[in-house]
Amino acid sequence: MPGLDPATYRRAVSVHEAGHTVIALHVGMHVKDVKIVERTRDLGCGPRLELEGTMSPGDYELAHSAVVKQLAAGERAEQRWLRDYGLWTQDRGWAAEMGALHDRDAAIPRLRMFTGSDDLATVLGAYVHFGDQAEEVLGQHWPAVLAVAGALDEEGELTGDQAATLAGLLNPPPA
Repeated sequence: MPGLDPATYRRAVSVHEAGHTVIALHVGMHVKDVKIVERTRDLGCGPRLELEGTMSPGDYELAHSAVVKQLAAGERAEQRWLRDYGLWTQDRGWAAEMGALHDRDAAIPRLRMFTGSDDLATVLGAYVHFGDQAEEVLGQHWPAVLAVAGALDEEGELTGDQAATLAGLLNPPPA
């Protein structure tokens, strides 16, 4: 992420994944695990740290709206964390948004079914709506998000049950 030291960059990714995890638990999605994968690549101009986070759900049967809320939660958590800690800049906000492209891409087919529309403006408008709902739920569970992010940052990987305990939520069984 532009201008962040590696430790702060890692925390931003941890917060993103913790946002997904806490909202998943909140909406009743089983969480298998959540992890941060760190690698260094040399792109020809020196080593570059790359971090990727994943939250692995178990099988679930949930409304499209609940799944989209969970998908939108990562970016919303990361953006809030950047603002709360005085780290938000336009470049970092854009980087958080670009880091969530995979989440948005995963939400689009569900949003098309939910809205009954193939119009991208309609679909993305619904994504923003569910993102706003995710942000509201994140606010209710913000200490849980920070607790999960802190442990994930330190350990690199948590089981769903460990994350649920940290969040004070239940990890429901897979569907």
